[in-house]
Amino acid sequence: MPVFDTDLHIHSLHSIGVSKVMTIPKLAQGAEEKGLHILGTGDATQPNWLKHLRTNITINGGAMSYGTVSFIPTVEIEDNESIHHLIILPDFESVEILRKTLKPHSLNINDKWGGRPRAKINGEVLAGLVRDSGGMIGPAHAFTPFRSIFRENKHANLKSCYGSEAQHVRFLELGLSADSDTADYIPDLRDLTYITSSDAHSPYPNKLGREFVRFEMKEPTFDELKLAISRKGGRRPVLNVGLDPRLGKYYLSFCSTCRRTLVIKTGTDPPSFDELNIYISCKSIAERKRLLDAIHRRKVKCPADGKNLRLGVRDRAAAIGEGEVKTPTHRPPYLPTAPLLDIIRLSQQIKSSASKQVRAIYDAFRNRFGPETIILTETPIGQIREENERVGIMIEAYRNKSIKYLAGGGGRYGTLIPPWESDDK
Repeated sequence: MPVFDTDLHIHSLHSIGVSKVMTIPKLAQGAEEKGLHILGTGDATQPNWLKHLRTNITINGGAMSYGTVSFIPTVEIEDNESIHHLIILPDFESVEILRKTLKPHSLNINDKWGGRPRAKINGEVLAGLVRDSGGMIGPAHAFTPFRSIFRENKHANLKSCYGSEAQHVRFLELGLSADSDTADYIPDLRDLTYITSSDAHSPYPNKLGREFVRFEMKEPTFDELKLAISRKGGRRPVLNVGLDPRLGKYYLSFCSTCRRTLVIKTGTDPPSFDELNIYISCKSIAERKRLLDAIHRRKVKCPADGKNLRLGVRDRAAAIGEGEVKTPTHRPPYLPTAPLLDIIRLSQQIKSSASKQVRAIYDAFRNRFGPETIILTETPIGQIREENERVGIMIEAYRNKSIKYLAGGGGRYGTLIPPWESDDK
């Protein structure tokens, strides 16, 4: 069965802070360069964008395309709890149905910058409207500290957010802050399909498809995608590709004042700290979970300054879950990797991914090996190293998950440690 590299969450030029060149022709061009077969349209309920979609996209049976790239209508919607949801729809008629039912609940659905509409309804009502329109809904960037379902002081499970509609939720978007292991702390989520997508605001190859999911299905249509997300009829996800969440600035728990990040050790040592981290020891998984619960209740003080600790993304997932990762048998591999432009920049120690030197190396790789998605996932490492030794070393380290990081937290981004600087190399 064919495979399709798919990025379902992007935005149009009708969302705030998005490039003015986010049009269907430019998106298709960027997708071809990247190696993506399917894109979500993003912002499908915004009227000007919907008109642009109807004008540019060709419909042939159940397939929607521009050139060689297929499109499926998608939109991100914010509910009355400031939770963001990713919605996937079958066709433009279903978009119109959803627009009509949402309009009484949304003040900005027709605004010029209403690409991501806000609705004065909760997740359960929104999910019901989506199902009535024939679409699918799931949490968007589910673990970010802002506007996500699982942020602190919000929901701890799907039913709390979606109510009676939770049984119809089939997917969850991990977002840039999480990977499959993060979500698989939570038993409630283990039957879901995880979506990795870019939330791109520009069509360039270090943004578009920086996270994507590879689906095995017969053709690039909504009906086939629904089967693949539901893992029915032999259709299924076979690979999630995304950034390593340790690079995020809210990955580790942290002190709310000094911003030192929490490292949980195994043992019985008393709490300690250095200039960067706080160290607290736990004897067991159960004790670790009690510690995280106490941090959530603001009952744990920083040993450096006595202020409250706060949960990061990883520990929030562990706190509301079982405290340990249990991966279901249906879960495909998660490949933590960066966009090729960023890998080239880091490997050549160049400041900007937009530099002519980086672009020249990128173009040489694509001319020799084909699309970026194939280079990152399939091209033999020996051939990559023939083209550029350090790029090959880095891609190999990503693939075998031996690459090292200084994890981020407390508002500080994580840092990648190149393989040639690692003590373990």
